[in-house]
Amino acid sequence: MEPIKQLATLAGLQDRYIHAQGHTQHIALADQQAILTAMGYDLTTTEAIARQISELQQKPWAEVVAPVQVIAAQQSFSVRVQQPAASACSHWQWRLVTEQQQEFSGQLQVATSDIIARQQLNETTYLAFNLLINVELQPGYHQLTLVTDAASTATQQQYQQQLIVSPSRCFQLQDQAVLHKTMGPAIQLYALRSSRNWGIGDFVDLKNLVAPLAALGNDFIGLNPLHALYPGLPQDCSPYSPNSRLWLNTLYVALEHSPEFAESVQAQQLLQSQQFQSRLQRCRAAADVDYHAVSALKAEMASLLYQHFKQHHLSSNSERAQQFHQFIEQSDASLVNLARYQVLQAELFRRNMQMACWQNFPPEYQNPHSDAVQQFATEHRDAIEQQLYLQWLAQQQLAEVKKECQQQGMAIGLYCDVAVGANSNSAESWGAPEDFLMQLSVGAPPDIMAPKGQNWGLLAYNPATLRQKAYQPFIQLIRANMRYAGALRLDHVMALLRLWCCPPGADATAGGYISMPAHELFAILALESQRNHCVVIGEDLGTVPVEISALMASYQVMSYRVFMLEQKAGSYQHRDQTYPALALATVTTHDMPTLVGYWHEHDLALRHKLDLFPSADIAANLEQLRKDEKQLLCQQLQLEHGNVQQLVSNSHLYLAATPARLMAYQLEDLMLVATPVNIPGTSNEYPNWRRKLPLEFEQALAQHEVRQLITAMAEQRQST
Repeated sequence: MEPIKQLATLAGLQDRYIHAQGHTQHIALADQQAILTAMGYDLTTTEAIARQISELQQKPWAEVVAPVQVIAAQQSFSVRVQQPAASACSHWQWRLVTEQQQEFSGQLQVATSDIIARQQLNETTYLAFNLLINVELQPGYHQLTLVTDAASTATQQQYQQQLIVSPSRCFQLQDQAVLHKTMGPAIQLYALRSSRNWGIGDFVDLKNLVAPLAALGNDFIGLNPLHALYPGLPQDCSPYSPNSRLWLNTLYVALEHSPEFAESVQAQQLLQSQQFQSRLQRCRAAADVDYHAVSALKAEMASLLYQHFKQHHLSSNSERAQQFHQFIEQSDASLVNLARYQVLQAELFRRNMQMACWQNFPPEYQNPHSDAVQQFATEHRDAIEQQLYLQWLAQQQLAEVKKECQQQGMAIGLYCDVAVGANSNSAESWGAPEDFLMQLSVGAPPDIMAPKGQNWGLLAYNPATLRQKAYQPFIQLIRANMRYAGALRLDHVMALLRLWCCPPGADATAGGYISMPAHELFAILALESQRNHCVVIGEDLGTVPVEISALMASYQVMSYRVFMLEQKAGSYQHRDQTYPALALATVTTHDMPTLVGYWHEHDLALRHKLDLFPSADIAANLEQLRKDEKQLLCQQLQLEHGNVQQLVSNSHLYLAATPARLMAYQLEDLMLVATPVNIPGTSNEYPNWRRKLPLEFEQALAQHEVRQLITAMAEQRQST
């Protein structure tokens, strides 16, 4: 094997993959070199390459005990120990502390027969052997300590290993005796109109949706990612390019529903003032969310509310102030880190627009632990504490929504979504750049939905750091996003197995796949799923390797099946396989045209307008495919050609009758909206993540056709 390919293999970079259309696609050597360089490897000389190959080969054997081991619940387990033969220890003491603070301990002696592997590296022979520990562990996070016996080594050595014990599968609704098939709308929260919101849907709108939807037979409300964004850069509004996936977008806080608003005469007067009301009405009436105007309104009110909180609660250390301090103390460091970053980024961006990215900050501000950042935090304490206060309100209001879902008898409640990665200029990456492959950008290779491929500008986890940190960043991510969720959708679930990564300056076609520790990540997902009683859905669209499908089936992660992507005769002939029980079925998604847009081919016209087709031939092929799909739809759903209302009704009722345990529908389809929420492969060419629903949600749910179809779907779900 030539050195570059050998280095790529050792670094986890794959040199080929199976394309979405079924053929094997090889990664060009030049692309592999660019990716390896971006990963930090030195390819300037053959000596440097050889040295790095040697280091990567030796690295696994230099580790006496792995920092983490993920195992299934069982009566006993073994720990692999690796040592140079000349200094190998034969007598060991072990101590195990479970998550519940139970303690176990013992002693072990290694015999020659226990050796399971030998490796000669340079001048050193390494031995590997298993220590068998006879303790039955329950699922959870446990700590193992191994100590060499003082009598058999010159100095006593101590090693730690995090044991993650996983259940065999993810949580399912049947575990809570919910046996019927469920359904619910998938909404973009910001897109909700109401008579009371401030030009953007918020958590009170969401709470007000629960009872009427539950009454119509819905068991969940699907949501766009609610991740924290950028208060100082409101134009950066994509929920899939987050600042932090661990915390919430505080623009969704309904400020006038906070206790401080009820106490503050000044805040009430501001809201009722003619100028404020005029601005508010303009925000409400806009067809798209005006993020700048909405952010300005909310920032003005938030400042008043925080000052009231500071003067009337923090100053006297009231019970409410104590609850606030408790919230901060019980949160991990990422909370304060996010608040500091939001204020610092906004301040530096005001001075220089190039400083939207922390990589462009003055050097003293690029490290969150620097003296300069500490000094900044001291000088801007109020602004930072205001961000913490808003995050606290967001958590409280979303907790109220979860409680309302439970009170209204929803089997699932909130169906939340977690983005595949953090933005490169995010608080997540600023706080722990070692957790990410900082010089690479995540995306997807070309497929039918994006013929030019996609480069999302997001960061991939660094698999080596994940392992060294005992997968703690991933555990925190899943835990944070399951906090209020009864179901969680993992955007681009293939990321748990491998990620398409593009080097700096390259387009999406010049990427390659980097391997991830899939078995460990799925096991952790199952553990957190069971603990949080949260169903997991994996968005498995695009280029999907067979390994990911096998892992999803094994751990009972639900597949994501989209009706509009299944317009081929076989999908109808084998309906039960197309929409199996272990799946969430949906007619369309936020990345696709609405049904009306699809039927009238608005999306194809937009792709032409925005130059998203790689060639005229591909455009012609997709246009012919659309004609064939529409003909098939008319035949299979018995449609009158051009009757869009009938298309909406029949496609939703068809899907409702499938075996899929979960079914999601888009409110915009029921309301016959023609324009899409998002066009993959675009950034500023189209107003992504801004389009509102045309009616207030109360009016939409009062429409006869909408209510009738939702009721009919619910009846179909209950009866089949």
